[in-house]
Amino acid sequence: MNNFMAWLTADENPLLHWLFCIAVFIVFAILGRLYKKRSVSFLTKVIKKMKGTYVEDLLTVLARQISILIFAVGIVIALWNMPLADGVMDTIHSLLKKGMQVLGMALIGWACCSAVDALPVFEFKFLGAAEAVRRLLKKAVKVLIIIFVVLAVMEAFSLPVTSLITGLGIGGLVISLAAQDTASNLIAGLVIIIEHPFSIGDWIVTSQAEGTVEDITFRSTKIRTLANTLAIVPNSVISAQMVTNGSERKKRMAEFTVGVCYDTPRAKIEKVSADFRQLLENNDDVDKESIIVRLSAFSSSSIDILVRYYTKTTDPTEFLEVAEKINLDIISIMEDNGVEFAFPSTTVYYGNEAGGKPV
Repeated sequence: MNNFMAWLTADENPLLHWLFCIAVFIVFAILGRLYKKRSVSFLTKVIKKMKGTYVEDLLTVLARQISILIFAVGIVIALWNMPLADGVMDTIHSLLKKGMQVLGMALIGWACCSAVDALPVFEFKFLGAAEAVRRLLKKAVKVLIIIFVVLAVMEAFSLPVTSLITGLGIGGLVISLAAQDTASNLIAGLVIIIEHPFSIGDWIVTSQAEGTVEDITFRSTKIRTLANTLAIVPNSVISAQMVTNGSERKKRMAEFTVGVCYDTPRAKIEKVSADFRQLLENNDDVDKESIIVRLSAFSSSSIDILVRYYTKTTDPTEFLEVAEKINLDIISIMEDNGVEFAFPSTTVYYGNEAGGKPV
């Protein structure tokens, strides 16, 4: 028994080293999981008592990165103390140092990008900017973070960062010549952002697509069409054509012609027109000042009554509901007055003398 205890407590006992490494790995793995699951709610409660602000969102988005860091520290400690040969351990120690540098920088960059989405300061509302501008600014901040992380990693591996930046400056002309379309789209995107002809969520009509604007990037504008497909239109194209912004209208127009037969008496035509006007004036969804009901033309097969009005709603679904109700009421008015809708027809006369009988 004494011999066993002496063997177990010996400094050079490899079993103790392996058990220590395994135990450290398990402990830090458990700590990483516990932090991710429990610490956010606990720290949030503590900070709320201290009257902190926006901390809960930040802790939530950083939970994964901190959990990975705790887990990685456990792996490093376990690998650092493995009972292997000195030459092997020197190599492992060197790799672990570089690996932890890269992992730490990557986690910092990841955490900063997550913080951009979580912290209200990166909403840039103090600039009074539109949603599209705020999205572009957030993307620009993330790109800068990624660039700094990449440069830091290169510096950690003793790569010639200064020479690389100089080379990029020299090669910039070549790249710009090969990316003229991208540059034109970028400039057009800035023009769209500055002039602000439409915003995210607006309904627009272009020669390429019609639908709701989902996003405006440096290169293109994404439009969700009526068919629920996503149309991606280059900014240089969309800025060089006429764009109709349906969301900017204050009211929506309905216009159509009601054709009545030529044998309809004048009194009935006047009565039908007056009933049409009265119908529109009694509808609360119709702008009263926009109502027009006039006998507008004599067509080849009908006497045409022009009906034009604007609805107070601009929503397409609500507009169709209002128009449907009015159209059905117009049919009822025609029936109540004994007036028939005209339809295209042709009258053929036969006989040798003028005034022959029509067929």
